[in-house]
Amino acid sequence: MLTLILIAAATGLCTGLGSLPFWFVRAIPRRLFDLILGFGAGLMLSAATLGLLHEALEEVRSHDGGELDLLQFALVLVGFACGFVILFAVEKLIPHHHAGGHHQHLKEGARFHEDELAPAVAHEGDHAHVRKGMIISGALVFHRLPEGFAIGSSFANGGTAALGMLIAVAVGLQNICEGMVMSAPLRAGGMRRLSVLALTTATGLTVPITAILGYLLSQHVEGAMPFALALASGSLIGVTSNEIIPETHGHGSEGLATAGIVLGFVFFMLMRVGLGVH
Repeated sequence: MLTLILIAAATGLCTGLGSLPFWFVRAIPRRLFDLILGFGAGLMLSAATLGLLHEALEEVRSHDGGELDLLQFALVLVGFACGFVILFAVEKLIPHHHAGGHHQHLKEGARFHEDELAPAVAHEGDHAHVRKGMIISGALVFHRLPEGFAIGSSFANGGTAALGMLIAVAVGLQNICEGMVMSAPLRAGGMRRLSVLALTTATGLTVPITAILGYLLSQHVEGAMPFALALASGSLIGVTSNEIIPETHGHGSEGLATAGIVLGFVFFMLMRVGLGVH
């Protein structure tokens, strides 16, 4: 359990690393940002499908290739669906602005400088940038919840310990990308470097908490392992498709974003083979 907590905490704290580029610059090229965020999306999708969902489906059969447990398979389907339902329920209960306002891209696309991550809005003051960054940070706290649950459920037994490490690495890299999303408007608004680092790092503190919940559910509730893995998978896919991928579109660099997704999948597969996850 201690190992899980330490790994989950480190994964969550990786969000703070995303603020480090903004110690030196106020903005980064938008095209580069879309590529990086696409890479993070690829990591999350591959973690959800090649990692969590794959393991959940493995759990519905006995390890000697025996008969399919229809009840367990039904639990996987229900868990997968519940992951989406919970995510969208949170979206409804806690409405928020997306990282770059992707719902407004078609209406306000001209207000974004195509070469910079930070929006160059002529009439938007520093306070507005900081407010935007605070809203983004608050929203992303809730995005950490399924990530922690995914890590905890993956570590729930010895057979998936390597999978847990794989998911933790993938989520940690994605958190660095999202740390950049949070940091850009805060630095554009003039917030101090250490304050940005502290705020972005703090948003990752929910990861170890939900990791413990995922671990306890999978470990101590009989038959809950496939359900928990599928639930985490559905949540990660929902977050990625509803939040991360749309943020990479609308700036003219969709091709780079797609290339980033492919690279994320390739990197995850290389990690999976390297860590010996079967």
